[in-house]
Parts: sequence; structure tokens; C-alpha cells
Amino acid sequence: MIALNLREKMIGCFCLHFLFYIVVGVTLLKDFDLFHDDVTLLMHAGNLSNICLEIRRYEKNFIIRHHDEDFDKVIGYIDEALKTVPQVIDDLKIMPHPRHLQDLTGALQAYKKKFKDTKKSCTADIGVGGCPGQNEVRELGQKLVSITGDLVQFEQGKMAEFIETFRSQLGKAIIFLVFLSLFTITLLYTAIIKPLKMVENAAIDIAAGTFSELPVDEKKGEIRSILRAFNRMVKELEEQQEQLFQAKKLSSIGTLASETAHQINNPLNNIATSCQLALSEADKDHNPMVVRMLETINQETERAGEIVRGLLEFSRAQTFSLQAYPLHKVVSRVQQLVSSEVPAGITLEVDIPQDIILRIDVQKTVEALLNLCINAIQAISEPPGRISIKADKDGSGNNAVITVSDTGAGIEKENLQKIFDPFFTTKNAENGTGLGLAVVYGIIKKQHGTTRVDSEKGKGTRFTITLPLSHEKEETEPLIES
Repeated sequence: MIALNLREKMIGCFCLHFLFYIVVGVTLLKDFDLFHDDVTLLMHAGNLSNICLEIRRYEKNFIIRHHDEDFDKVIGYIDEALKTVPQVIDDLKIMPHPRHLQDLTGALQAYKKKFKDTKKSCTADIGVGGCPGQNEVRELGQKLVSITGDLVQFEQGKMAEFIETFRSQLGKAIIFLVFLSLFTITLLYTAIIKPLKMVENAAIDIAAGTFSELPVDEKKGEIRSILRAFNRMVKELEEQQEQLFQAKKLSSIGTLASETAHQINNPLNNIATSCQLALSEADKDHNPMVVRMLETINQETERAGEIVRGLLEFSRAQTFSLQAYPLHKVVSRVQQLVSSEVPAGITLEVDIPQDIILRIDVQKTVEALLNLCINAIQAISEPPGRISIKADKDGSGNNAVITVSDTGAGIEKENLQKIFDPFFTTKNAENGTGLGLAVVYGIIKKQHGTTRVDSEKGKGTRFTITLPLSHEKEETEPLIES
């Protein structure tokens, strides 16, 4: 069975309606032509019958009164009948008719001849009903009336048959139109109204907080596409709600982290100060182990201090301070920060022209590029591999195009459109929270730039960042936190 989509079904229904009206219209026109022919023939037959009746009437008058006026009337009506008979016969060429109608002309001529012969022998001195040959005239006249009467009855029967046939055809057409209309209404209800009502009820459920997917028919069609899109929307809304809950949890964690960081910061400062004083008093020659342990304590204290500062930075609202700054210095700082994270077997290639000056927030741009580099390192699960940071000016000379690419595992095609969504991640819980690329996207966007990703599973990933060039001179190098 051929499966049709909604548009094809609607076109089919409209074509059926259109074809039905054409067939009915053509049939009615054809029947109207037949009806017109029958009416015309009935008029001619009735006229001929009336003429024959007039002939009989004046025939009787002549036989009774023997007046020439009556004779002339009879002859005149006979001539008129002889002119009318060919019209009737011509009308009957395309339809069956009484056989003896062909004898009408001969009968009229025979009647005319006999009537003239009767006049010659019918004088004024002959009494009423005494004209010779009057019986033959009457027989011929009766034959004329019989023939024309049969013709009128024949045409009346045809008219009655036509009316009955037309009534039957009209009834069948109405019944077919009713069934066709019921079929169209059923199709519209099952294919459009019912699915839309399901979507309406599901939307009301979503507004009430219930995320339920709709059943999708396997048949192809526009409604099926709408239902599938609606189910995707339901799934996305459910995921977004989960992400919103996660964001609220992270917001609470940020507040807690800020309070905890403030409480930890003072003990860390005391530890660092005490450790530095102990180092200044320690004798490296006599107590080398103690000195090394104090140095380790000092390093770990500084590391803990950096973690505390990071927590404070995360909890504070981020503001952007844009200034003209060379891109190669930003990338050099990123290279320094990420160098300790690059495992053996992975090479980091950098190619940044020194004449590219951008108007950026240096600290945030370092953070964005650092996030991309860390993602690239994590994407190369099995060295060897290569990470490349390159930049160049675009054709217009108004923008810088920065690419960060790797030879890692790549990203699934269905995930490419989601990787910049907050909390979306393909990593496990230990390696990511799904915020890194969302932060990168937000930083670049706030600096009037764009971020694009191209990836193929098993062949690596390339992030392309476009930022507007600055035509100002380089400003004083900002302080970048270590």
C-alpha cells in the first residue's frame, strides 16, 4: 500500500472533489442538451398534432357546409404540416422513434389528393354527409391524427424517462458527495485536528511541570515530523530543567566556596608567613631535610592559596576590561600555564604573528584559550598527538582568526550543536562539569567575537575563534595572576 504524507492526502482529496464537480458538470450539460432536444421535438410534435386536429376540424366543416373557406383552410394546414414533418424527422435522426412516422408525408399527400378529389364531386346541392369519398378522407384524417398522437405520446414518455434518469443520477451524485465529504472530514480530523489536540494537551502538561512525550506514528508525513520535533523539545526542556537545578546547586556551592575561602585564607597566610620565617632561620648545611620539608610546605601553601583565590574569583561577578594587547603574548602565557599539563608524546605547536593586536580582556582571553588547550590535551587519550594554536588575519583585514586544533578522538556529529550548552559534557564526572566550553563561548561573545567548532570522530577537533582587530597601539601590559 502506498504511504502518503499529509500534503499528498490533502491534494488527493481536493483533486477528487474537483474531478467530481467536473464529472457532474459535464453530465448535467450533456443531459441539458438532451433535454433541450427532447423539448424541441415535443414542441414540433405538439405543433404537428395540433395542425392535424385543425385539418380534421375544417374537414368536418367542409363536408357539412361545402364552403370554399373550409377547403382552403384544410389545404393550408396540409401544406403547413408538410413543411413541419421534415423538421420532426430531422430531430428524430439520432434517436429511436415510431416506425410509421415515415408514412406521415405520404399520408398527408394522399389525404390532400383525396380531399381535392372529394371537393370536385361535393357540390352545394348535395346534402349533408352525401359527398362521395368522404369516408376515405375521414379514414386518412384519422390516420394522420393517430400518427401525430403516437409521436406526442412517444416524446412524453421520453421526457418522463429522462426525468426519472436525471433524478437517479442526481441522487447518486449527492450520495457520493456525502461520502466524499465524510472521508475528507475524517481525514482532516485524524491527520490534523487529533494530533494538534494531543500537542495542545501535552503543552498544557509541560506548563504544569509534567514532561511526557507523544506517541509517534511510523507513517511518514508532516504531522509525524511535528510530533518528533515536539518530543525533541520535551526532551530538551527536561534536560534544561535538570541543568537549571544543577546551576542552582552550583550557585549554592559558589556561595559556600566564597565563605569557606575567606575562612581558609587567614590560616594559610599564617602558615605561609611562619614557614618563610622558619626557612630564613634554618641552616641548610646542618638540616637539609628540614629545609626541603619547609620548602615543600611553602610551595603547597602557595598552591592552596591559588585554589582559594580561584574559589573567590569563581564566586565573584566577572567584569570585562578591554584593552589593545598583542595576541602572541596572550598565547605565550597560555603556553607557560599549560606546559606542565602536557604529557610526554604530545607536542604543542604555536604560530602567532606578532602584528596581531586585539582589543580584549587579557585575563579572560587567557582563560578561554587555556580551557581549549586543556580540552585538547584530554581529547588525546593515547599519545602520540599534536595540539596546534595558530592565528592569522582574515581577508577583510578587520578580524583575527584563531584556531586551536588537536588530533584527538573527535566529537560525535549529534553532539556538535550541544557542546557550548552549559553543563553538557561527554567526559566523566572526574574530568569535567560541562562549563568549560560554555565559559569560552561567553568570553568570546562578550568581546564581540564568534566561536565555531569542526570535528570528525577519530580525526580530531578544530575550534575557530574570530575576534576583531584593534588598530590602537599596545597598552601597558596588564598584571596576569600566576
